Amino acid sequence: MDYAKINRLWQSSTLLLAPPLIVLLIWLRPSMDEYQWLLWLHLPLLMLHEAEEYVLAPISFKEFFNLRTFAGSKSNPDYPLDDGYVFQVNIVLAWPVIILGALLAPVAPWLGFSMIWFELIVNNIMHTVLFQGAKPSYNPGLITNSFLLLPYAMWTLLVAAGFFTPLDWLLSIVVGLGIVAFFGTKTRGRLTKMKTMEIRAAG
Repeated sequence: MDYAKINRLWQSSTLLLAPPLIVLLIWLRPSMDEYQWLLWLHLPLLMLHEAEEYVLAPISFKEFFNLRTFAGSKSNPDYPLDDGYVFQVNIVLAWPVIILGALLAPVAPWLGFSMIWFELIVNNIMHTVLFQGAKPSYNPGLITNSFLLLPYAMWTLLVAAGFFTPLDWLLSIVVGLGIVAFFGTKTRGRLTKMKTMEIRAAG
């Protein structure tokens, strides 16, 4: 599968899909309760964030992560994130979980909130702290994270606090941490794989 070509397609489409989705959601707002509406809003806001990361930024998030951050290989533009990994994170996991979470909001409100934890903890800390280093500078996704996703996630958190049960909080945290742990393990595994290949090549 040509993930590079597929990624270019969906990444470019985010700029076309997000604005009409936001307009549609504004029109549909009276038909939904606030929490479910906010979970649906997550998708177009994430699309705008992805557009900044992969379309509008001078260097894509993949190359930035791999070559310029402490978590990257600093030498290989495809490790630990390659095109297949980028596709998996965004299209296989993030979009479906957000959509499913919005659909199931009336019966399983914790599912959609698992991705809100991802925004509040992983995306926010990553873009505003971890990637800034000793000399704060722009990183792909910083603007939309700071001015869209972070305020949005805080808004959703405040709404959820009005009706979430302890079980809702627990399940949302468990699923959110599970997602983080999965990708953390995958990232470390790909770095180990790269180092192993380099050792074999050198030997």
